[in-house]
Amino acid sequence: MANSLFRKKSIAQIQADAASGFADEVLVPLQCEALGHRGVAQLLETITDVREFTNPHLQVRGVIATMFDSRGRHAREVLDDVRTRFGLTVLEPPIPKTVRFAEAPGRGVSILEHAPRSSGAQAYRAIADLLHGGSANA
Repeated sequence: MANSLFRKKSIAQIQADAASGFADEVLVPLQCEALGHRGVAQLLETITDVREFTNPHLQVRGVIATMFDSRGRHAREVLDDVRTRFGLTVLEPPIPKTVRFAEAPGRGVSILEHAPRSSGAQAYRAIADLLHGGSANA
């Protein structure tokens, strides 16, 4: 089973359309910030087009919540909105907002190499484990 990870609709739209024509599933990244869910609506429109024209079996595996700030209500409200408005599964755990993510590219490495014990790296590992045989938590 193939997975594809696409960002919001952008100039890479044609590439996303082509790639999703070969994928079984799509993972939707979502920044848990103001207006982040609007990109989800655009991506779902693209997925509908792909289903109609090239790949009728394409499925949305779930949403990967990124830049999640648990200190306030806003991030949770964004996730609740995506669940109710679009009926999508939000994969757990959310990827927390942390300065370690900003540091890693400056060193030319991933968060898993830069700060392997950080909450962000641990969250990405948990999502990877989930995608390789676990079940999604809504």
